[in-house]
Amino acid sequence: MNGKENIINKILSDADAKCGEILSAAETQAKAILDEANETVKRDRAALQQRIDLTVAERKRNRLANAELDAKKYKLNTKQQLISRCYGLAYERLCKLGESDRLKLIGTLIDKYAEVGETVYVTQADAKSVTQTWLNGFDMQLKLGKKYLKADGGIVLEGEGYDKDLTLASVIRFTREQTEGKVAEALLGVGNE
Repeated sequence: MNGKENIINKILSDADAKCGEILSAAETQAKAILDEANETVKRDRAALQQRIDLTVAERKRNRLANAELDAKKYKLNTKQQLISRCYGLAYERLCKLGESDRLKLIGTLIDKYAEVGETVYVTQADAKSVTQTWLNGFDMQLKLGKKYLKADGGIVLEGEGYDKDLTLASVIRFTREQTEGKVAEALLGVGNE
């Protein structure tokens, strides 16, 4: 039985050796897979951190850009309010003109914009000063309208198929369209920003 035992021991010994080789190879392969997985995780983590850093930086830039835009909007709105206030004050002053100054203003509007034969409509407040006799002095065959304007001052000139709104509100609005850039420059020292 010694020979059989030797063969069995030899087989078991060879099997143990083969098992050891397989385990060693498996451990080496497992270690290589684990090392590669760790490297992949490191690369993915680094790439993810880089994307996070880029996203954070982009968000900061966007927030800063939005804040700057909001500041510019606020500044522009403030400038617009200041300019509007100036034109509002001009309108208020025109509305508060004394009778003789109102008459001069109406005369200036007629001189500049009236055409022969137009009808002139005035406010009820100006009806005492602007009479047909006064209009005849312009030598343009102007007629005084029978209805009064619902406005704070100024006139409306009416011809055949058209009218010219020269009420104070319209004059200020037209003046603003023509002069707002110059007013902004004078008030704020700025051009078109």
